[in-house]
Amino acid sequence: MALISPRIVEQQYGIPADRLRRWRQQGIGPEYFQFTPRTISYSAEYLHDWINDPANAPLTGAATGDTGPCRPEKATTES
Repeated sequence: MALISPRIVEQQYGIPADRLRRWRQQGIGPEYFQFTPRTISYSAEYLHDWINDPANAPLTGAATGDTGPCRPEKATTES
């Protein structure tokens, strides 16, 4: 099982590390491993399966038609 850090998840899958942290705090998101209070890792296989699960589409952006697994939130401007 290959383990990857939140920063690698961000680089490879486009899911910001801050979003992963919020998901962990809320008890949602992909399964993770915490070896020490500051060491979080994700299984590349579990992460891939979680991203491709249709039940997670609202979190990953697939429900809105985004082509990537998750895109950073776009800033909106009010006129």
